[in-house]
Amino acid sequence: MIKGEQREIIIKFAAAILSVIIIFVCYSYILPRTEIEMDTVYHSSYSGLFIQSKISNTGTKEITDLKVKSSVWNGTEMLETETHYPGILNAKQSVKIPYLVFDGPHADEYNLVIIVEFKEHEEKQTLIYSYKIADYGNLAWHEQYFNF
Repeated sequence: MIKGEQREIIIKFAAAILSVIIIFVCYSYILPRTEIEMDTVYHSSYSGLFIQSKISNTGTKEITDLKVKSSVWNGTEMLETETHYPGILNAKQSVKIPYLVFDGPHADEYNLVIIVEFKEHEEKQTLIYSYKIADYGNLAWHEQYFNF
């Protein structure tokens, strides 16, 4: 049989756990917000050099007019560029951007520029990410945009 003090402790513990769950659910699914995560990976292999990206809408609002442009530069020379138009990204949805493959010596330094454009509250937003690619086999970057 549970004594009065033990019952009180169990009730307080259950209330704390329930509060944490309610806060998590409200933040994840109810609180209106724009939250975009961009994951990018650079691979250097014998078959070539390539960039792989994934964009995720982890917020609760729909993202519209989504456009992702990726460019690789060797100093002032653009080696490769591609633009993709995923369009609409619903809440809790992700999309993989097709590989960006480019040629060049593995030991050279490159600059990767990714421009993400979308509409938020009927206003165009532009996010610009720039990364240095040095003589490493693989690199990974994670970016996050957040707005209420």
